[in-house]
Amino acid sequence: MLLRSTLVINGVSTALCGLTLLLAPGRLANLLGVSPPARLAGVGAGLVLYAAGLFWTARRQPIPGAAAWAAIVLDLGWVLGSVALVELGILTSIGAGLVALVAAAVLVFAVLQFVGVRQSLRPA
Repeated sequence: MLLRSTLVINGVSTALCGLTLLLAPGRLANLLGVSPPARLAGVGAGLVLYAAGLFWTARRQPIPGAAAWAAIVLDLGWVLGSVALVELGILTSIGAGLVALVAAAVLVFAVLQFVGVRQSLRPA
């Protein structure tokens, strides 16, 4: 139950972030300090696709272990990439703060998904 609900909530938040990046890349590029805005639109498109994968995984009965582990690894990759991006110092202060905030939320999803996978391996 924890794994499925975390995948769904992760999917919803990922889709919302992706759509935001797709719908307002110009405004967000200036706010975050990213150039050109097309980069944000590309990230947004990738996030929408990733959200679809999260929803697909959450709907499966049972949830495929490989897909659940893929979500965990991809989320951890996002966190590491976010830390690197912040450390490069190329974002605005607001951009660095927002990227760090999103990374923290994604880390929580990764941890909850990990706990959910571990719970699903235990006999009932």
